[in-house]
Amino acid sequence: METVLDSLIDSYKEEMLQSVQELIRIPSVIDADTGREGAPFGENIQTALKTVLRLSADMGFETREYDGYAGSVRYGTEGKEIGILSHIDVVPPGNGWSRHPFDPVIEDGKLYGRGSLDDKGPMVAALYAMKAVKESGLPVSNHVNHIIGCDEETGHRCIKYYLTKEKSPDMGFSPDGSFSVIHAEKGILRFRIQTEWKEADTGCLHVKSLNCGTVVNAVPNCANVHLGGPKDELDAVQKRFLETGEMENCTMEDDCLSLNFRGVSAHAMQPWLGKNAILPMVEFLRDVSLPEEEAQFFEALHALFADGWEGRNMGIACEDQLSGKLSMNLGILKLEDRQCDLKVDVRCPVHVDLNMIWKTIELNCRKYELKAEYWQKRPPLYIPKEAELVQILLNVFNEMTGMQEEPIVIGGGTYCRDVENFASFGPVFPGEPELAHEADEYIAVDRLVETAKIYAQALYMLMK
Repeated sequence: METVLDSLIDSYKEEMLQSVQELIRIPSVIDADTGREGAPFGENIQTALKTVLRLSADMGFETREYDGYAGSVRYGTEGKEIGILSHIDVVPPGNGWSRHPFDPVIEDGKLYGRGSLDDKGPMVAALYAMKAVKESGLPVSNHVNHIIGCDEETGHRCIKYYLTKEKSPDMGFSPDGSFSVIHAEKGILRFRIQTEWKEADTGCLHVKSLNCGTVVNAVPNCANVHLGGPKDELDAVQKRFLETGEMENCTMEDDCLSLNFRGVSAHAMQPWLGKNAILPMVEFLRDVSLPEEEAQFFEALHALFADGWEGRNMGIACEDQLSGKLSMNLGILKLEDRQCDLKVDVRCPVHVDLNMIWKTIELNCRKYELKAEYWQKRPPLYIPKEAELVQILLNVFNEMTGMQEEPIVIGGGTYCRDVENFASFGPVFPGEPELAHEADEYIAVDRLVETAKIYAQALYMLMK
């Protein structure tokens, strides 16, 4: 390893922290309402993209924007193109924060804020790794192109658009996963169920609205239902709810009873680390005397999802030796103006047929008169452990940390499956919690610096 790169990264520490904090302050959540030509994902994401390109230009790099879909930061022109794939968009903050998600703060050596870990912190670490290689004077034969997307969390339209304008880099990594190095990612299937409920009879108990979850790729930690109907029936439901000990999560106003069910958030790729707030709500509503249509709906949800995240009731539970068990997350359930919308995220083992999983889901939903439609079906990623790229990244990580790790498999989905010969590389270290998409997301300051050093060494090895 080259000590000059480590020294340069140490000298950038304060500048690097300021850059991450500046980007966190921009709430770069996709916003269709402010989307327009040149800013397809909304004004805040466009502002964040322009900010990171300005920071990159200040470092002396050549930058280019691709119609608000993506940006690129380049160093050099010779030899092979080594790519870095990161993203500027973030998921909504959700509930449960003890700090303001877009007002970054450093406490106890940790930088808190939405995007600190996914993916603004690692993206900045990779940019300063590029700066270290550039300023080190070390000889290189290849050049680097850092592609920054704007739509990683909601569909990867950004990278797909970029690839209509430019060729894919020859090889590279994404700072958007875990260390040591990820050589396989599970397949991803996302589907929705939409139903239209009849106009409610206000003379009987009924569901007025549902508001559960914010994004499909996170376990919802809060589920809210508003019930309407006769006062005496609402009083009876409230009494039964209070018997569960959830007194602070129940309010009555006029002819409306609001019930809030609490869970524990987690990334959809690891739903077993969370507790889905929708499931206890469904369980509770099954025992409420609702109109037939509504009662059948909650019975169907219970039958299909109540067993948890493995998908056994849905008939899709499976696993393989490489990537482990299939997981399923009921991430969003909304009811507004009698229009009901439910969204589900499924992570499928690498060696299992996604099409067969989808056919099984369709059939099982149909048994309960529910029509399931998928809007995203992304095949898995697999690179052999012995591949040159995987071995280069693995050796850098192990030498820099003194660990003896092996390549790993994740349930998450990164840009790496959109291009050839790319692997996800950090920033989460072995044994440390995955805080992406969670409340109080943070990256440890020392880990941010260490990650930048690892990226600098890996980048130099690929550019030599």
